[in-house]
Amino acid sequence: MDALIQVMESTIAARDPYTVSHQQRVTQIACAIAQEMDLPEDRVQQLRIAATLHDLGKVAIPTELLARPGKLSSIEFDLIKTHPQVAYNILQPLKLPADTTEIILQHHERLDGSGYPQGLKEPDILFEAKILGVADVMEAMCSHRPYRPALDPSVALAELSMNKGVLYDPAVVEACLKLYEQTLPESTASTPGLLPRLTNLTQTLAPVGDFSQAHINLTHLSKLPQTTSGKTWKWARLFSKDQLTWMPFGTVSVVGLAMVFGSRVF
Repeated sequence: MDALIQVMESTIAARDPYTVSHQQRVTQIACAIAQEMDLPEDRVQQLRIAATLHDLGKVAIPTELLARPGKLSSIEFDLIKTHPQVAYNILQPLKLPADTTEIILQHHERLDGSGYPQGLKEPDILFEAKILGVADVMEAMCSHRPYRPALDPSVALAELSMNKGVLYDPAVVEACLKLYEQTLPESTASTPGLLPRLTNLTQTLAPVGDFSQAHINLTHLSKLPQTTSGKTWKWARLFSKDQLTWMPFGTVSVVGLAMVFGSRVF
Protein backbone atom coordinates (compact mmCIF):
# COMPACT_ATOMS: atom_id res chain seq x y z
CA MET A 1 0.00 0.00 0.00
CA ASP A 2 2.80 2.44 0.88
CA ALA A 3 4.47 1.78 -2.47
CA LEU A 4 1.21 2.53 -4.28
CA ILE A 5 0.79 5.77 -2.35
CA GLN A 6 4.34 6.81 -3.21
CA VAL A 7 3.70 6.17 -6.89
CA MET A 8 0.56 8.34 -6.74
CA GLU A 9 2.42 11.09 -4.87
CA SER A 10 5.20 11.05 -7.47
CA THR A 11 2.62 11.32 -10.24
CA ILE A 12 0.97 14.33 -8.57
CA ALA A 13 4.34 15.94 -7.77
CA ALA A 14 5.39 15.84 -11.41
CA ARG A 15 2.43 18.09 -12.19
CA ASP A 16 1.86 20.09 -8.98
CA PRO A 17 4.55 19.84 -6.26
CA TYR A 18 2.55 22.10 -3.90
CA THR A 19 -0.32 19.61 -3.68
CA VAL A 20 1.97 16.82 -2.49
CA SER A 21 3.63 18.96 0.19
CA HIS A 22 0.19 20.22 1.24
CA GLN A 23 -1.09 16.64 1.54
CA GLN A 24 1.93 15.65 3.63
CA ARG A 25 1.44 18.55 6.06
CA VAL A 26 -2.31 17.90 6.28
CA THR A 27 -1.56 14.26 7.06
CA GLN A 28 0.66 15.25 9.99
CA ILE A 29 -1.96 17.61 11.41
CA ALA A 30 -4.87 15.20 10.90
CA CYS A 31 -3.07 12.29 12.55
CA ALA A 32 -1.99 14.50 15.46
CA ILE A 33 -5.63 15.51 16.01
CA ALA A 34 -6.79 11.89 15.74
CA GLN A 35 -4.22 10.77 18.29
CA GLU A 36 -5.16 13.65 20.58
CA MET A 37 -8.74 12.34 20.42
CA ASP A 38 -7.58 8.78 21.17
CA LEU A 39 -8.87 7.26 17.95
CA PRO A 40 -7.97 3.58 17.57
CA GLU A 41 -4.78 2.97 15.64
CA ASP A 42 -6.56 1.34 12.71
CA ARG A 43 -8.71 4.45 12.24
CA VAL A 44 -5.66 6.69 12.51
CA GLN A 45 -3.95 4.70 9.78
CA GLN A 46 -7.06 4.86 7.61
CA LEU A 47 -7.09 8.63 8.10
CA ARG A 48 -3.40 8.77 7.24
CA ILE A 49 -4.01 7.14 3.86
CA ALA A 50 -7.01 9.37 3.15
CA ALA A 51 -5.11 12.54 4.08
CA THR A 52 -2.10 11.54 1.99
CA LEU A 53 -4.30 11.22 -1.10
CA HIS A 54 -7.14 13.64 -0.36
CA ASP A 55 -6.29 16.05 -3.20
CA LEU A 56 -5.47 13.40 -5.79
CA GLY A 57 -8.45 14.60 -7.83
CA LYS A 58 -6.64 17.84 -8.63
CA VAL A 59 -4.82 15.97 -11.38
CA ALA A 60 -7.98 16.61 -13.40
CA ILE A 61 -7.91 20.38 -12.73
CA PRO A 62 -5.92 22.66 -15.08
CA THR A 63 -2.82 23.88 -13.25
CA GLU A 64 -3.50 27.44 -14.36
CA LEU A 65 -6.65 27.40 -12.24
CA LEU A 66 -4.92 26.01 -9.16
CA ALA A 67 -2.14 28.60 -9.35
CA ARG A 68 -4.06 31.61 -10.62
CA PRO A 69 -3.37 34.70 -8.48
CA GLY A 70 -6.70 36.32 -9.37
CA LYS A 71 -10.28 35.47 -8.48
CA LEU A 72 -11.90 32.44 -10.08
CA SER A 73 -15.21 32.59 -11.89
CA SER A 74 -18.10 30.58 -10.47
CA ILE A 75 -17.73 28.07 -13.30
CA GLU A 76 -14.01 27.66 -12.63
CA PHE A 77 -14.59 27.20 -8.91
CA ASP A 78 -17.29 24.64 -9.63
CA LEU A 79 -14.71 22.72 -11.65
CA ILE A 80 -12.24 22.80 -8.76
CA LYS A 81 -14.95 21.55 -6.42
CA THR A 82 -15.12 18.31 -8.41
CA HIS A 83 -11.73 17.15 -7.13
CA PRO A 84 -13.03 15.06 -4.18
CA GLN A 85 -15.35 13.15 -6.52
CA VAL A 86 -12.55 12.67 -9.06
CA ALA A 87 -10.26 11.27 -6.37
CA TYR A 88 -13.03 8.97 -5.18
CA ASN A 89 -13.61 7.68 -8.71
CA ILE A 90 -9.89 7.03 -9.23
CA LEU A 91 -9.39 5.23 -5.91
CA GLN A 92 -12.63 3.31 -5.56
CA PRO A 93 -11.50 0.29 -7.67
CA LEU A 94 -8.42 -0.14 -5.44
CA LYS A 95 -10.47 -1.29 -2.44
CA LEU A 96 -8.58 0.79 0.10
CA PRO A 97 -9.14 0.03 3.80
CA ALA A 98 -12.67 0.53 5.14
CA ASP A 99 -14.00 4.06 4.51
CA THR A 100 -10.80 5.60 3.10
CA THR A 101 -12.32 6.68 -0.20
CA GLU A 102 -15.44 8.01 1.54
CA ILE A 103 -13.28 10.12 3.84
CA ILE A 104 -11.57 11.62 0.80
CA LEU A 105 -14.92 12.23 -0.87
CA GLN A 106 -16.29 14.02 2.20
CA HIS A 107 -13.33 16.12 3.35
CA HIS A 108 -14.91 19.36 2.04
CA GLU A 109 -18.35 18.65 3.50
CA ARG A 110 -19.47 20.94 6.35
CA LEU A 111 -21.83 20.39 9.28
CA ASP A 112 -24.44 22.87 8.01
CA GLY A 113 -24.59 21.34 4.53
CA SER A 114 -22.68 24.18 2.85
CA GLY A 115 -19.79 21.97 1.75
CA TYR A 116 -19.21 19.93 -1.38
CA PRO A 117 -19.52 17.80 -3.46
CA GLN A 118 -22.67 16.27 -1.94
CA GLY A 119 -23.80 18.97 0.49
CA LEU A 120 -23.92 16.48 3.36
CA LYS A 121 -24.90 17.60 6.86
CA GLU A 122 -23.50 16.64 10.25
CA PRO A 123 -25.11 13.21 10.81
CA ASP A 124 -23.99 11.92 7.40
CA ILE A 125 -20.34 13.04 7.50
CA LEU A 126 -17.77 10.49 8.63
CA PHE A 127 -15.87 11.50 11.75
CA GLU A 128 -12.50 11.02 10.05
CA ALA A 129 -13.69 13.31 7.25
CA LYS A 130 -14.45 15.97 9.87
CA ILE A 131 -10.90 15.66 11.20
CA LEU A 132 -9.45 15.82 7.69
CA GLY A 133 -11.56 18.89 6.91
CA VAL A 134 -10.24 20.77 9.94
CA ALA A 135 -6.64 19.78 9.20
CA ASP A 136 -7.06 20.83 5.57
CA VAL A 137 -8.36 24.28 6.54
CA MET A 138 -5.60 24.72 9.10
CA GLU A 139 -2.82 23.91 6.67
CA ALA A 140 -4.29 25.73 3.68
CA MET A 141 -4.73 29.02 5.56
CA CYS A 142 -1.17 28.88 6.92
CA SER A 143 0.49 28.22 3.56
CA HIS A 144 1.50 30.72 0.91
CA ARG A 145 -0.49 30.43 -2.30
CA PRO A 146 -0.36 32.48 -5.52
CA TYR A 147 -3.74 34.08 -4.76
CA ARG A 148 -2.97 35.12 -1.15
CA PRO A 149 -0.14 35.17 1.39
CA ALA A 150 0.16 32.72 4.25
CA LEU A 151 -1.75 33.63 7.38
CA ASP A 152 -0.60 33.34 10.96
CA PRO A 153 -1.72 30.11 12.69
CA SER A 154 -3.73 32.24 15.11
CA VAL A 155 -5.96 33.36 12.23
CA ALA A 156 -6.62 29.78 11.17
CA LEU A 157 -7.39 28.72 14.74
CA ALA A 158 -9.72 31.70 15.14
CA GLU A 159 -11.59 30.67 11.97
CA LEU A 160 -12.00 27.14 13.33
CA SER A 161 -13.07 28.38 16.75
CA MET A 162 -15.60 30.87 15.37
CA ASN A 163 -17.24 28.25 13.18
CA LYS A 164 -17.15 25.18 15.42
CA GLY A 165 -20.56 23.63 15.52
CA VAL A 166 -21.50 25.43 12.30
CA LEU A 167 -18.94 24.27 9.75
CA TYR A 168 -16.57 22.20 11.85
CA ASP A 169 -17.07 19.50 14.46
CA PRO A 170 -16.69 21.08 17.94
CA ALA A 171 -14.76 18.17 19.43
CA VAL A 172 -12.31 18.14 16.51
CA VAL A 173 -11.77 21.89 16.78
CA GLU A 174 -11.18 21.62 20.53
CA ALA A 175 -8.60 18.89 19.93
CA CYS A 176 -6.85 21.09 17.36
CA LEU A 177 -6.84 24.04 19.76
CA LYS A 178 -5.50 21.81 22.52
CA LEU A 179 -2.59 20.81 20.33
CA TYR A 180 -1.60 24.46 20.31
CA GLU A 181 -2.46 25.02 23.97
CA GLN A 182 -4.77 27.82 22.95
CA THR A 183 -8.39 28.61 23.74
CA LEU A 184 -9.63 31.44 21.54
CA PRO A 185 -12.46 33.70 22.70
CA GLU A 186 -15.51 33.11 20.52
CA SER A 187 -16.08 36.85 20.13
CA THR A 188 -12.71 37.74 18.62
CA ALA A 189 -11.30 37.04 15.19
CA SER A 190 -7.64 37.76 15.90
CA THR A 191 -5.73 36.44 18.88
CA PRO A 192 -1.98 36.82 18.27
CA GLY A 193 0.89 34.97 19.80
CA LEU A 194 0.00 31.32 19.43
CA LEU A 195 2.80 29.07 20.58
CA PRO A 196 2.12 25.56 19.26
CA ARG A 197 3.02 22.85 21.71
CA LEU A 198 4.29 20.51 19.01
CA THR A 199 7.44 21.72 17.28
CA ASN A 200 6.85 19.45 14.30
CA LEU A 201 3.44 21.06 13.75
CA THR A 202 5.05 24.50 13.82
CA GLN A 203 7.42 23.36 11.11
CA THR A 204 4.53 21.77 9.26
CA LEU A 205 2.58 25.02 9.14
CA ALA A 206 5.47 27.35 8.44
CA PRO A 207 8.00 25.89 6.00
CA VAL A 208 10.76 28.41 5.51
CA GLY A 209 10.45 28.55 1.73
CA ASP A 210 6.78 29.50 1.77
CA PHE A 211 6.54 31.45 5.01
CA SER A 212 9.36 33.85 4.13
CA GLN A 213 7.39 35.05 1.10
CA ALA A 214 4.15 35.54 2.95
CA HIS A 215 4.69 36.55 6.59
CA ILE A 216 6.31 39.97 6.26
CA ASN A 217 7.45 41.43 9.59
CA LEU A 218 7.98 45.14 8.96
CA THR A 219 7.64 48.19 11.15
CA HIS A 220 6.85 50.74 8.47
CA LEU A 221 4.06 50.60 5.91
CA SER A 222 6.23 52.47 3.43
CA LYS A 223 8.48 49.42 3.10
CA LEU A 224 5.67 47.28 1.77
CA PRO A 225 5.24 46.95 -2.01
CA GLN A 226 2.65 49.42 -3.24
CA THR A 227 2.23 48.05 -6.75
CA THR A 228 2.21 44.50 -8.09
CA SER A 229 1.51 43.52 -11.69
CA GLY A 230 0.17 46.99 -12.41
CA LYS A 231 -2.20 46.96 -9.41
CA THR A 232 -2.07 49.39 -6.50
CA TRP A 233 -2.39 47.74 -3.09
CA LYS A 234 -3.57 49.10 0.24
CA TRP A 235 -2.15 47.17 3.18
CA ALA A 236 -3.70 46.31 6.52
CA ARG A 237 -2.00 45.14 9.70
CA LEU A 238 -3.78 42.06 10.98
CA PHE A 239 -2.83 42.11 14.63
CA SER A 240 -1.34 44.19 17.41
CA LYS A 241 1.68 46.45 17.30
CA ASP A 242 4.07 43.73 18.50
CA GLN A 243 3.04 41.32 15.75
CA LEU A 244 3.26 43.08 12.42
CA THR A 245 1.70 40.75 9.90
CA TRP A 246 0.68 42.59 6.77
CA MET A 247 -1.45 41.57 3.79
CA PRO A 248 -3.38 43.40 1.05
CA PHE A 249 -6.42 45.14 2.47
CA GLY A 250 -9.62 43.69 1.05
CA THR A 251 -8.48 40.08 1.23
CA VAL A 252 -9.40 39.91 4.91
CA SER A 253 -12.93 39.48 6.21
CA VAL A 254 -13.03 40.45 9.87
CA VAL A 255 -16.56 39.13 10.19
CA GLY A 256 -16.01 35.79 8.49
CA LEU A 257 -12.45 34.49 8.34
CA ALA A 258 -13.67 31.75 6.04
CA MET A 259 -13.44 34.43 3.35
CA VAL A 260 -9.85 35.42 4.18
CA PHE A 261 -8.60 33.73 1.08
CA GLY A 262 -11.61 34.42 -1.11
CA SER A 263 -13.32 31.12 -0.28
CA ARG A 264 -10.41 29.24 -1.80
CA VAL A 265 -9.57 26.37 0.52
CA PHE A 266 -9.71 23.59 -2.00
